[in-house]
Amino acid sequence: MWTNRRVMQFRLLGRVEASRDGVPVPLGRRRERLLLGLLLLEPGVPVPVGRLASLLWDDEPPATARMALNTHVSRLRAVLDPHGDGASGIRLVSRDGGYLAEVDTRAVDVHEFRALVERAREQADPAARSALMRDALALWRGPLLAEVASDRIRERVGAQLAQLRLTALEDRFDAELAAGRHRGVLGELADLVLEQPLHERFAAQLMRALWAAGRPGEALKAFESTRRVLAEELGTDPGPELRELHGRLLRGEAPRPEPASPPARRVTAGPGNYLPGDVADFTGREAEVAQLLAMLPATAGTAVVVSAIDGMAGIGKTALAVHAAHRLTDRYPDAQLFLDLHAHTVGRGPVDPHSALDTLLRALGVESRDIPDGLDDRAARWRAELAQRRALIVLDNAANAAQVRPLMPGSANCLALITSRRRLTDLDGARTIPLDVLPPADAASLFAQVVGDDRGATGAPETAVVVRLCGFLPLAIRIAAARLRSRPVWTARDLADRLRGEHRRLAELSTGDRSVAGAFLLSYQQLSPARQSLFRRLGLHPGADVDAHAAAALAGIDPDDAERHLEYLVDVHLLDQTRAGRYRPHDLLRHFAADLARREEPEADRRQSVTRLLDYYLHGAHVACGQLDRRGQRVTIALTDPPRQPATRSSFADALAWCDAERANLISATHHAAEHGWPTHAWQLPVLLWEYFRVRGSYRESLALHEVALTAATDLGDHQAWAEIQRDCGITSERLGRYAEAADRHRQALARYRQIGDERGAGATLANLGVVQERLGRYHDAIDHYQQSLVLRRKVGDEWGEGSTLSSLGLVYERLGKFSPALDHHQQALALRRKTGDKRGEGATLTCIGMVYERLGRYEEALDHHQQALVLMRAGADTQGEGAALGNLGNVYRNLGRYREACEHHEHSLATMRKVGDRNSESEVLNDLGETYLAMGSAARAVSHHEAALALAREVHVRPQEARAHNGIARARRETDPGDARDHWRQALDIYLELEVPEADEVRRRLDELDR
Repeated sequence: MWTNRRVMQFRLLGRVEASRDGVPVPLGRRRERLLLGLLLLEPGVPVPVGRLASLLWDDEPPATARMALNTHVSRLRAVLDPHGDGASGIRLVSRDGGYLAEVDTRAVDVHEFRALVERAREQADPAARSALMRDALALWRGPLLAEVASDRIRERVGAQLAQLRLTALEDRFDAELAAGRHRGVLGELADLVLEQPLHERFAAQLMRALWAAGRPGEALKAFESTRRVLAEELGTDPGPELRELHGRLLRGEAPRPEPASPPARRVTAGPGNYLPGDVADFTGREAEVAQLLAMLPATAGTAVVVSAIDGMAGIGKTALAVHAAHRLTDRYPDAQLFLDLHAHTVGRGPVDPHSALDTLLRALGVESRDIPDGLDDRAARWRAELAQRRALIVLDNAANAAQVRPLMPGSANCLALITSRRRLTDLDGARTIPLDVLPPADAASLFAQVVGDDRGATGAPETAVVVRLCGFLPLAIRIAAARLRSRPVWTARDLADRLRGEHRRLAELSTGDRSVAGAFLLSYQQLSPARQSLFRRLGLHPGADVDAHAAAALAGIDPDDAERHLEYLVDVHLLDQTRAGRYRPHDLLRHFAADLARREEPEADRRQSVTRLLDYYLHGAHVACGQLDRRGQRVTIALTDPPRQPATRSSFADALAWCDAERANLISATHHAAEHGWPTHAWQLPVLLWEYFRVRGSYRESLALHEVALTAATDLGDHQAWAEIQRDCGITSERLGRYAEAADRHRQALARYRQIGDERGAGATLANLGVVQERLGRYHDAIDHYQQSLVLRRKVGDEWGEGSTLSSLGLVYERLGKFSPALDHHQQALALRRKTGDKRGEGATLTCIGMVYERLGRYEEALDHHQQALVLMRAGADTQGEGAALGNLGNVYRNLGRYREACEHHEHSLATMRKVGDRNSESEVLNDLGETYLAMGSAARAVSHHEAALALAREVHVRPQEARAHNGIARARRETDPGDARDHWRQALDIYLELEVPEADEVRRRLDELDR
């Protein structure tokens, strides 16, 4: 039941609510409450950003969905976990491209409901069982996520839960009837039958309760009512249970008594009953079982059902099929057959349909002499034998649709469950259930059950490591657990250490006659030579996934051929398709392919394959980043083996999309090149990608990759490359607020450029040094560096660089209060930006002009320029530029008295700057927010934001924002704490005097007013 025994409690079964020590916690807007609910439904599991956006905006997320999602998460964190340490019982964590909630599942009513249902089903005493079921069902205060989720969303995320509630209701009434509480449940059952007239189980339970209460006439009327609804709505008759119960009542016989404990489903030996026993430690797969059961018609005999379960080797297809079959034996009482078709069995080929039909007919009791010889005749006899039977047939390990097509029953009373490593898309009428690996929690549970002692505890970190190294693949987990169970002196950590070695992992996942590699080998051996070759070479890829072009480069074939082979490998579950055009092998399959390549491919051939791949990525980065980099191409590439179909990127958006798709691969390729003897690729890839990382705001990632590039350039003795890389590192360090490091890197680059006589590079680096001085508030030093840069850039005809430097000079003059020269430099820069077609540079300059107009009090002109800038930044996907434009728009709205709009723009700007890691701009936006809150009359919130800005500005040594924060705190506290205000104004004045900026005069005036 719901208690306050933990710090926080969460309710999702009805309205989304949270409480802390029994006190309700406000959860904000609808989307924030829905977001919290979605994360709490899957605690500990990262929910991808794309899936969250799809659910939050009902499959129509706006272009700003990621930014908005980030804002929603920030607001929830502020309410639920204000200190960010999880002390309140919950943390919202960003991980693996998504968000997850770290929370004790006992604090969430959904998971409490599941636990209570599980406990109830373990009770032998029906009274105890019904009490626990009542407690579980009492947690439901309404529909899941009642006020925040649409029916469509609820169906997508809560179908399994709704089904569990339904079965819990059934189990509860079974227990109540077994405990003799017939009269007590009559009203509830009557209401349920009215609400769900097609649900035969509730109708049967109502009939039993009425009979036991001495009202047999009403029980017969209940049957007749249900029969009529089924006929009118579905065109069907009642199922076996209702018909048997009706017959007993007509004959005056009492219904069969309810069992004291839940009935165990068993299949008796005899003709037609050939199901293997259910897997004792079957774990998870609730969603798949629910999906399979949902495919069945409301009653048997209305439609033939064929369900094909497909997945990679070792994924648990057979276990699921057998488990589901045991759940359905009551529905198909006449025959339950199981036949292994041996598509992937060591030492034998697939069973042909002719032989399979012989086995199946014999299982139904057909004598040998009565089995026809021809395939068509046997298939006809098979369908005839099933015509009057309610039969369930499991066809395991099928090779293809042609093998199972003759084995399909023709009767609408039958169900065929087929398992295959191949997708049987060409089997008419089949409903497919693809299996993926187990979720981490289920994988850990399976491991614990197989190990059978404390060494496999589900919550232990070592268990999590083992199941992750097993790729969450059931076969691998079972083998690993069996090895641990058979070695009493091992710990789970010992097992994990053995599995960590990539080259020996598959060897470790072997026990007795079972091995993961052996299961994979059977699938591999059935490939054509060309597909085997491609599969092996995929094991040489250093990244996570491939497209057809990368696969073609590895194999040395055309992309069209590569795509056909990749699609086939998806069909036979040797690859997964993560999205259209992207292919990824399971981790263990990747190791298997790499082992095959090492054994079967000569070293020279393997190196040639990887060279082609690295050339493909280098060429792709060169083409894409040529669209992205406003500075023009800075790297001349020479390819050993150019791609067969060279890439073209016709637009900025196209280039950005390619880089986004290949980001992880390009990073992996760089490291692989550096570590295995391709130093030119190792320095050229990071330099080409610098502008991409700048656009995406991924500065830390860029800096780490450039360190790899620096080492490679040093090893090659390439001074030009070294200087370029060092300058990029300086820019990146500056963006991260590491100003001393940035200045040092730029000075090293400048010295190297001068050493080799590169005036273009020297001019660019002088401008970069000017930016560092500007960030530190050393405006006159910045002007000196910019002017030196301008001379060199004009000398070498670098118009892009000239425009950039002019804009930088304008910005410094604006900071010094010299608005006329500021506008003049910005207008010159704007003309050059437009001349060179630099749209993002144009947007940056428009922002700068807008800031000057704001300082001059010309707010409408400022607003116009910032809005133009925002359009250009968004069109160019310049995340940081967009954040700057949003922040400046917020400032103008504040000056116009439009405070709500100002706050919204500041909040979006703040989220953007935090996303890109621009801590300098983050401190600036925090000060913007402080000034806006003070203008709104909220001094406390103003102080809070200025204090945050002050701490951050001190940390990253941004003197202008440090002074601005002191000024803001003083203004907010002038009336309530004049002494503290005086102290902050004095600190602000010291900094402004140091910077030699006009703000010093305003602060001096405020101090004078305070001292009067």
